[in-house]
Amino acid sequence: KYKNEGLSNYIKEPARGKPKSIVSPELHKALETKLKDSENPLQSYLDTVIWVRENYDIEIKYHSLRKYLIKNFKSKHKVPRKSHYKKDEQAIEAFFKTAGYTT
Repeated sequence: KYKNEGLSNYIKEPARGKPKSIVSPELHKALETKLKDSENPLQSYLDTVIWVRENYDIEIKYHSLRKYLIKNFKSKHKVPRKSHYKKDEQAIEAFFKTAGYTT
């Protein structure tokens, strides 16, 4: 092969093609909806793996799903939410009324 094609063709790796996606378009949309759900959010990547297993009967490895979520949804690990999903708006209003502060 070296004599016929030269050094550059000898050391070049063959193209493998595009890798198969681990997530179907249906699951992609479901993950997007679930990540944006402020009432019942996914708490962690492990929680996401369990949710996919229970709802779609698909076994996806933790690291594969984590990389997919970061790449496609720009998800981040251990970042505080802007507003807690269980926050009671009426309790906040009552606090500010009694404390003498205005919002």
